[in-house]
Amino acid sequence: MFQEQSVTSSLRNELTQAAMPKSEAVALEEKGLEELNIPIAREQILVIAKMSKLEWDMKQTGLSEAELVARYNTQGTGSEKIFSSYLRQKQVVDDLKNEFTAEQIISVEEYQSEKFANYKLIVALGGDDHFKKITHLIDDDRPILGVNSDPSTSTGALLSTNAAELPAVISALERGDYRLEPWSRIRISVDGKDYGPAVNEIVLGKVDFRLTSRHILELDGEKVTHKSSGILISTGAGSTGWFSSAGLYLSTEPRIFEKSADYARFELREPTVTFEETALGRKVIFPPLVEGVLKQGSTLKIISLNNSEGIATRDSIDTIPFERGSVAEIALDAKPLWVIVPKGDLQ
Repeated sequence: MFQEQSVTSSLRNELTQAAMPKSEAVALEEKGLEELNIPIAREQILVIAKMSKLEWDMKQTGLSEAELVARYNTQGTGSEKIFSSYLRQKQVVDDLKNEFTAEQIISVEEYQSEKFANYKLIVALGGDDHFKKITHLIDDDRPILGVNSDPSTSTGALLSTNAAELPAVISALERGDYRLEPWSRIRISVDGKDYGPAVNEIVLGKVDFRLTSRHILELDGEKVTHKSSGILISTGAGSTGWFSSAGLYLSTEPRIFEKSADYARFELREPTVTFEETALGRKVIFPPLVEGVLKQGSTLKIISLNNSEGIATRDSIDTIPFERGSVAEIALDAKPLWVIVPKGDLQ
């Protein structure tokens, strides 16, 4: 089970100092964190808003809005869709200025954990990729609320609500009408350097997808040399996406598991296999450890045999060098990601 004390303390700081009967205090301590209904005031909320594609491209290219629109049209990208999304997301941020102070709405680039340590809740306003990026920035036990800033262009599989519902969700938070979900994360270190947790998946392979990835995989005393297009290690939150589709060659059975599961799963992507001729036809023989379960307390050790361009990545966001001879160690993070999910009627 995950340790709840630190996040519990951060959410009920005012309760620990409040005068209440001892029996009530004991009952509060005995409750699971998911059951607590601790109000979160709006001034305790920090919103980290994503840049729209238009804003991001303007920053990266140095081009003006008009110049980018012209480029989109030339490339056949569809400037109308991009510009419309930009306007919708801009309107969302403008509307939130009626709910929060200007200091409570920041960009990713402005976030510093020490500077904003007093906020009790972080709102990731954007899409799934933005949500994952923000989880990499959270180095404490504060909970996160994922809010879809533009549902018409973003699926928001990891997000708890959308921008249209956010004012009602804020009111629910102030009433304590929400629940906390502990999402399992996996953590990676390479050659002894800790790179932090991933909320969806960790992938190891080659930068150039045309080239075979070679590695030695060790788990619970078993050691196997593999050739494949890479190794995918997934949490429950990531199991509905890449992990599920990448493992279809293994079976047609559902590969999705709970976000709070106390294990992760791994699989080889497009492994080198052998064949055996049988009376019923050709049978595929998979190598050992082509897939498996990474339990709490175990470490998946991977030694790179790649001559060049070996990499690892967390949630497809960062790039970690993983050259020949490098040793990666992957394990479940001791602390979960605490995700706020509204409940009840949003009135």
